[in-house]
Amino acid sequence: MYRGEQDLRRIGRTGERGFSLTEMLIIIVMLGILAALAFPRLDYVRYRVNSDTRNVMMTLAYGQRLAVSLQHNVQVSFDATNNQMRTLEDKNDDGNYTTDERIRGFSLTPGVVFDKNAVPDLPSPNPTNQVVQITFYRDGSANSAGVVFLNSSRGVAKATNEDARAITITRATGRPTWFTYTGGYWRQGT
Repeated sequence: MYRGEQDLRRIGRTGERGFSLTEMLIIIVMLGILAALAFPRLDYVRYRVNSDTRNVMMTLAYGQRLAVSLQHNVQVSFDATNNQMRTLEDKNDDGNYTTDERIRGFSLTPGVVFDKNAVPDLPSPNPTNQVVQITFYRDGSANSAGVVFLNSSRGVAKATNEDARAITITRATGRPTWFTYTGGYWRQGT
């Protein structure tokens, strides 16, 4: 008899072949109970707002870095009616699109909107003017300081603003900063 056959017989005799059907059913039932407990706590709308806020932040930071690296203006504009954002690499610095310039854009996730919805202004020294378009110059600065608000359709409809986010743009550095509205005050970062 070969050594491999002896090993197979020894394993078969000890009864360690795998899980029984009963054990597998118990594990599946336990996982189902845990999922049923966790599912109501998941807030997909908040995840979508946070994700789109990060995308807007990255697009603003990308526009600022692109202006520095390409050494020409980059315009970022916000279309609140269509919930879209557009980045224009303005090679001739005239503020208008020509065929040799590149435009990139993205749409917000369904359920996320560019809307302030009566949330209070950010605390000083942050800007309070809502921007529709911002231009980054070749030195990395922006044409103006401003703020972009994001909210969920749910928060706008209920007038609760539980999902309100704000992104401020500093004029001198062109750097974006993210704020979350939590129960009556703005908290930076999360």
